[in-house]
Amino acid sequence: MEFIRKNAVSFGIITLVLCVASFFLITADSVFTVHDDILTYMQVQRGNLWQTAVDDAKHGRVGHIPLTFLLYIPYFFKSPLTVRVFSAGAVLFDMAGLYYLVKNNITKRAGLLSCILFISFACISNQHNLFVSYIIGHQIPSGMVLFALGLFTKYYPERKDKKRLIAGAALLTAASLLYEACTAYILFFLLTAFLKNEGKFSGKVIKAIKDNLINFAFLAAYVLLYYLWRRSYPSDYSGSVLAFDNIPQSFITMFRYSFGMVPGLPAAAMLIKGYVPVSEILSELKPWMLTAPLAAAVSFGILFPEISIKQKKSVLIIYCLAGIVIPNLIISFTPKYTEWTESGSYSYVTSFYSYFFLVPLFIIILKCIVKKNSKVSVVILSTAVFTVSLVSTVNNAAWNCYFRTELARYRAFSDAVSSDYFDTLEDGTTVYIPDYTGIHHDMSITESFVSIYTDSDLTFTNDAESIDFSRPVIMMKYDPEKKIISCGKMDNDMNFNADFHT
Repeated sequence: MEFIRKNAVSFGIITLVLCVASFFLITADSVFTVHDDILTYMQVQRGNLWQTAVDDAKHGRVGHIPLTFLLYIPYFFKSPLTVRVFSAGAVLFDMAGLYYLVKNNITKRAGLLSCILFISFACISNQHNLFVSYIIGHQIPSGMVLFALGLFTKYYPERKDKKRLIAGAALLTAASLLYEACTAYILFFLLTAFLKNEGKFSGKVIKAIKDNLINFAFLAAYVLLYYLWRRSYPSDYSGSVLAFDNIPQSFITMFRYSFGMVPGLPAAAMLIKGYVPVSEILSELKPWMLTAPLAAAVSFGILFPEISIKQKKSVLIIYCLAGIVIPNLIISFTPKYTEWTESGSYSYVTSFYSYFFLVPLFIIILKCIVKKNSKVSVVILSTAVFTVSLVSTVNNAAWNCYFRTELARYRAFSDAVSSDYFDTLEDGTTVYIPDYTGIHHDMSITESFVSIYTDSDLTFTNDAESIDFSRPVIMMKYDPEKKIISCGKMDNDMNFNADFHT
């Protein structure tokens, strides 16, 4: 044990590598976890990406031009493994930003421990979770903001290197260009400057504004571009239009999305909604999955006592709480997301951004509670870390089981419509798919995807009552056990004779 303590940082780095590897192995099949990703894959297969990017931007969001291309990159290779590799790279970039920010505000060891807990507590879900969806496009803005905040922090106390301010402003603007909600982080930069400056309240406010002039200039240029674009192409997306007609629900949305990635919450949602049976969850668990939680607990027991927080802990707690809430400020006052939370949504893209500050907040609060690092207190806390990490592991294994099942369905569908069988179908044929809602829950988009592989004019539906049997009708039926799709002609009595199998 003494050897490990002397090499605490080296052991922490090994633990970090182990936890990252474990997380991405356990979540290996978590691809196409939201319908937007399926739509993106379809658009990549269709080609003409520039036109698609411009068409998306014409819905009032100029940032969709660069965003669309970033979202497309992982799907060019038609490989789930490649998608996960890109996802891992983006998450590692974000973790590097987390380390840089925590290191600059507390210590290097606090930064390392934050990264270990960040990945060992990470939970995937179907709630637009950035660990498994919107690969690159929405993942990297958080890293950009974290690096920008780290650079801004490094500017103090000497206040000499303006290059840091320029670089930070460029990163903040780039993040805002990719996702409008990141513009709210300017409040975080103002708070950072206010906390770093000394003097009376009014003087600190004036200094904070002066320190952020470069940020204001960069963001003003972006906001001007954004609204000039919207004058020509007004937004028809309810998620980017501010509304203040349901303030109570907006605050509920802000609270839910700010804490939507609290470890264990996705597991509770999965069990309550019955996405994966308990028997299947238990069958997914393997003894090796205990390794990362154990390593995380040991690393915590070694690194936590050696972390010394010299700053006022109350100030750091306020700072972390601001980092948790600010990413959700804008979207919480839009009709789309207040409606989502009313319908039961508990987490979203911005919850991923909030999660970065949940982890250091956890460490700081524990430092407030534990005044003396006795062996008993360290063992108790390490046990708690192991428990939370293990719950997160179980959650990820269970959700991966769910996503693996969905991925098999998507593969079977893609294999079927790209086969020679669909080339033989007559124009006007109706394709009945009773167990599939379609790409992006839209049958017209599904038809567009199928048109890549066949020139036949086909109509897709999952509504039996809408079928016109005066035209040819075939059924696509998915067998979840064999993971294949069978196709064949269907009659008025809903009977069909399969003459094709994937």
